[in-house]
Amino acid sequence: MIGGLDLSSVNWLFVGLMTALAFITALIGTFIAFRNHFLGAIIAAILFGIGFVAWNYYPHSFGLPILKSVGLDTPAS
Repeated sequence: MIGGLDLSSVNWLFVGLMTALAFITALIGTFIAFRNHFLGAIIAAILFGIGFVAWNYYPHSFGLPILKSVGLDTPAS
């Protein structure tokens, strides 16, 4: 446990896949923007948003690791 974060509960496959998605969208954004860094960052952010929503919210019929909703912690009664 690091600073209250339990690393054993992290879905590392999901983290790795989202990191790869961010890298690929940044690469595509840079190529599309012709080395204009600000425009490339905007394009990459838009592409990442599209990819993230498609990955997590599109109704897949096969098993992809997805982001799970976590409720707020409530004190035990």
